[in-house]
Amino acid sequence: MPVSGLIDEDGAYCSLVRYVSRAKAIVIGSEMTLTVEAEVRYLNDEWRHRAGLASIGSGESRRANTRKHNVFIRDARAKRDELSLDVNGFTLVDHVSAVPNFGDEDSVRSVYYAEIERLTRDVSGANEVFITNHVVRTEDKSNFNSAYARFLHCDYSLKDPRSASLKTLESRHLDPADYETADFAWYNSWQPFDHEARNNPLAVIDATTLAENDIVDYYYTGNNASNKSSMPLFNPRHELWYFNRMRTDEVLFIKQLDTRDGYAQACPHTSFDDPNVPQDVPPRRSVEVRLLAVFR
Repeated sequence: MPVSGLIDEDGAYCSLVRYVSRAKAIVIGSEMTLTVEAEVRYLNDEWRHRAGLASIGSGESRRANTRKHNVFIRDARAKRDELSLDVNGFTLVDHVSAVPNFGDEDSVRSVYYAEIERLTRDVSGANEVFITNHVVRTEDKSNFNSAYARFLHCDYSLKDPRSASLKTLESRHLDPADYETADFAWYNSWQPFDHEARNNPLAVIDATTLAENDIVDYYYTGNNASNKSSMPLFNPRHELWYFNRMRTDEVLFIKQLDTRDGYAQACPHTSFDDPNVPQDVPPRRSVEVRLLAVFR
């Protein structure tokens, strides 16, 4: 029987879904969906109206400028076929990589980049794809820039995606005039390797639940630089999703920017700790690729 309300442990009505058991499952419509109750970090609300921008580039500055919020993170597997990069800002696809060792930079660049370029064309319908860089993340916490990103964020400022796209093309010695009528979207691909991603999985915010003023700029000061990026502020309307036990033959695509009106503009994301995962489960290892897609 469809259920449209959320009932807490005291029997109080909340909204939209029914809470079944702590960090176990919820019912959405008539579908039983695995869910996790976990903590995620949002940018402090003071930055909604405060002059200047927050700066984050270390564990200390992250803790100073963000706050943990308890949220429900739902498993998106039951609605996998309904998800769209253009609407929700994320989607999951199957892909078996030929890369034998993701710690081998040359192999990633020569083999994996070509795989992800082809996959991006298939998933998004892009005419051209330009990969900018990749990051391999493991249990190594010694480098803040390649450690798990434990706060909700986007990878770029949302202010002017067209200028950012044209600058990238220009840096590759392409004439921006040849792209005057083109549209652009930026994506991340994200894939586990070595074993499934049970520990430290990735959560995303469904773009359909983001309000226009939910995302603000900040400075990311890692890598000995200061680059303007963006982060969400907490909004209880946000819906967070993940793919439980994401396999090594699966790739998650996440929207970062888009010049097209009426399309998802961004999909904030973060690593999180699933309290239901046993302590002996190995830490997550993943590779993410950042790329620009051109639509003509």
